Amino acid sequence: MAGFSDRAIELPPDAEIYHDIFEAKYVTQYLEDYVDSHIYDSRSLRDRIFNWPHVPPCDANLAGEREIPGACNTSKDFGKASIEVFEDASRPNVAVLGGGKSAADMVYASAKAGKNVAWSIRRDGEGPAAFSAAAGKGPYKNGPEIAATRMMSALSPSCFTEPNWLNSLIHGTARGRRIIAQIWTGADEACRKEANFEKRHGALPGFGNLRSSTNIFWCTGPIGMIQRDDFWDTIAKNVSVFRENISELRDHSILLENGSEVPADTLFCGTGWDPHYPFLSKAQTVRFGLPHAAEDDNLPTLEEWNALLEAADKQVAARFPQLAEPPAFFERGLNIKPIRLYNCMVPLSDNSILFLGNIYLSNAFRTAEAQAVWATAYLDNNVALPPSEQAKQDIAYMAAFSKRRYPSHGKTGNYFHMDLVGYTDKLLRDVGLFSHRKYWWWQDLFSPCLASDLRQVKDEYLAKFGKQK
Repeated sequence: MAGFSDRAIELPPDAEIYHDIFEAKYVTQYLEDYVDSHIYDSRSLRDRIFNWPHVPPCDANLAGEREIPGACNTSKDFGKASIEVFEDASRPNVAVLGGGKSAADMVYASAKAGKNVAWSIRRDGEGPAAFSAAAGKGPYKNGPEIAATRMMSALSPSCFTEPNWLNSLIHGTARGRRIIAQIWTGADEACRKEANFEKRHGALPGFGNLRSSTNIFWCTGPIGMIQRDDFWDTIAKNVSVFRENISELRDHSILLENGSEVPADTLFCGTGWDPHYPFLSKAQTVRFGLPHAAEDDNLPTLEEWNALLEAADKQVAARFPQLAEPPAFFERGLNIKPIRLYNCMVPLSDNSILFLGNIYLSNAFRTAEAQAVWATAYLDNNVALPPSEQAKQDIAYMAAFSKRRYPSHGKTGNYFHMDLVGYTDKLLRDVGLFSHRKYWWWQDLFSPCLASDLRQVKDEYLAKFGKQK
């Protein structure tokens, strides 16, 4: 699933592989080599990349002024920080904050390093992730391969797919929706069964705090995948799990709101990212159509987009009736208006700039490559936006779908966790490129959609449009 179409990831002979999944360090090295090996006009990709990642603080609401010796480390710095911490016998106690996949990885690594580990998950947040097994079924090596097929993608409603008989059968009939609901309920149950919270031998008392309330279909909470056979046993028997908010950081400990004090010489935070563009002013953020507070809009603009979103929401509910009644979900306190970028890339106010990567999908490699093709065609004037009013309606429809389909995360209008295939197919379809599709219909329907499928797209593009000067 990893790697771009023009260069495959090469693993050393001794690499540990689990259902065709390997350690992140090999992806990191691949990307390091990739940006150095691609040189255009005497400048490498590394020379052209400017990155301002913003990692949220451990917790902006922590009371107290003291800090844990050994510092508060985010998942961004875990690789380097963990080497020092794991080798330091004077820091036996590790605490991890967060309920998602990055937090789980840090918990597992700390426990395997022999540390006393406390895992703290906020009581008033989304809760712990739903973790699926890695193993695939039939010809598929792992779960992500199954999820990346057009057949599996068809089981999820998408605003990017063109209406066809299969979508109408699955999402347009009551019987089809009942069958789909049963399939996704089975996925939730499979995650709980894998963890075996009730009967796992030797589990510590707090192990049950990892029961997830995430609804996988709706993505109401974190979703992850188990990448080690001994993950659940390691966590159950060696990690103290708390579902409680942190009240205060103390010397060598953390105080929870229920009064419990947890030993901690080091705190690792798997609390996510807060993406933003620090080089843009507030006015530019609004003008380009990036997420912003409602009060930053002028009144006519705010009213126009509110009307567009309201009309689009009715369209989404009419096309996908199952999205009209979401389950209970964690409501994020975000006072923002969704993005106003066409295809999650192009501002309507300026045709000289695009925002790539400003979308949440399940595979960054295929997404990045498809976006690069569409962006190239746009800047080459080989693909154009529809008229202004239609473009606004298309953007509003996409944002309204994101909010209804993913109620916990879709307020920003660019969260599409299960829309990888639909979105990347749409971008390439817009440009009139189809070499990424399989020749036989059954292969096209059941084969995983990977970045490597796009290996012929460059030649197809040049044959169709010629080389731009």
